[in-house]
Amino acid sequence: MTYTNSSVTTTTTKTASVSASVRFQTKLKESKNFGDALVEVFSDLVQLEIVTWVAHEGDTTHKSGNRLKTTINLIDGDIENELGADFLQGSPYAELRGFHETQVEKGAETIANNLKTLVNIGQKVTEMLQDENEPKVKDANVFSSDRVPSYV
Repeated sequence: MTYTNSSVTTTTTKTASVSASVRFQTKLKESKNFGDALVEVFSDLVQLEIVTWVAHEGDTTHKSGNRLKTTINLIDGDIENELGADFLQGSPYAELRGFHETQVEKGAETIANNLKTLVNIGQKVTEMLQDENEPKVKDANVFSSDRVPSYV
């Protein structure tokens, strides 16, 4: 996701392998367990990277010094921040730090909510698949006993 405002660009990305969809499908076929397949894919989707950078004329990529970069490991909770010299107190772009912090909060909340939703879906689908594999009871109201009825 990229947000652009004149010469300021904020990019939000999640680190994932290109083949996450293929890995999910393969794991689902192998295990027949939606939850296991999701865990396989989630192992690649644990990093959120948010970059706010000032693009000077001719810039096509962000570089150290002209960017604010935050990397969040969503599982471990590790947060790494990079603060370029262009964003230090008293520099021309210092006010963009607040903007970047807002983007980090929004990104982390969105990803966390999406992960919760995916986990809930995975749990429900796994339960449904397990229910399909359990033997069905013909009539739950029938009393079964190995004793012969007695008549007094």
